[in-house]
Amino acid sequence: MPSQPEAVSPDTITLDTFNIVLARYPSLIDGIDASKPNPAKKSLKELDAFRYEEAPALFSGDKPKREMQIEDVQSLVEWKLRHGKFRPTLMKLVSGNDPSVVKDTVRTAIQTYRKNKSNPQAALDILVKLKGIGPATASLLLTVHDPERVIFFSDEAFYWLCGGGQKVPLKYNAKEYVVLREAAGKLQKRLDVSATDVEKVAYVLLKAPDAASEVQPAVPSKPQPMGKGSPSLSEKKPKALPEPAAGGVKATNAAKPSSKRKSKAPPKVDEVSSGLRRSKRAKT
Repeated sequence: MPSQPEAVSPDTITLDTFNIVLARYPSLIDGIDASKPNPAKKSLKELDAFRYEEAPALFSGDKPKREMQIEDVQSLVEWKLRHGKFRPTLMKLVSGNDPSVVKDTVRTAIQTYRKNKSNPQAALDILVKLKGIGPATASLLLTVHDPERVIFFSDEAFYWLCGGGQKVPLKYNAKEYVVLREAAGKLQKRLDVSATDVEKVAYVLLKAPDAASEVQPAVPSKPQPMGKGSPSLSEKKPKALPEPAAGGVKATNAAKPSSKRKSKAPPKVDEVSSGLRRSKRAKT
């Protein structure tokens, strides 16, 4: 992938451009579903609804509606595998956890996080003790508990925020997540946007690179060069003389108007070029 345009760089992207790209996320998901239909499985759109709407509604806030169960973890892992890279052994590992251990581990991690939200790493260190849960999946479990602050460690988010839009090699370790979290936090603060929306924008820019070209400023068309002796654009063409009267009678000199307007001489080449330069400067 070529280097990302300045308009969509996380360091310079404007709020308007950010929102334009964000608005493309739903149609991108629809397109992915249409390209990979599978009636036997939930669509990515359905999994997305749990990931971005249902799960945060259940688990976020200081007073969640209920605690996270192993079935919730499995649903989030299924979303992760469909939304990003598919890892065939991951679901089997996650499903091998004891349900009560999952519930207790998540509870402890969230309690730890709420005591110090500025340090999510302490909670992540607890979550990764579960089988099949690495730093990336742990951040997914944590972000549905606080979608405003905590960013999911997705490939796309790291590529956009930390890799200049390039698909750099990832180790998926705690050190990389710290770098990602700091980069995301900088953008969140500058534009006053949520971590979840930053994640979605990164996904669109990496999955649909044409989105970047759609938000580029239009380049004004250059004026056509004028030939030597051509009249200026503002000069009107002289009106045609009336046709001779029927019967072939020629008009006499007395019939001509006494105050004939002299046609304007064409401007010199230097004057035309100067006018064009002034016109071009006015459009930029």
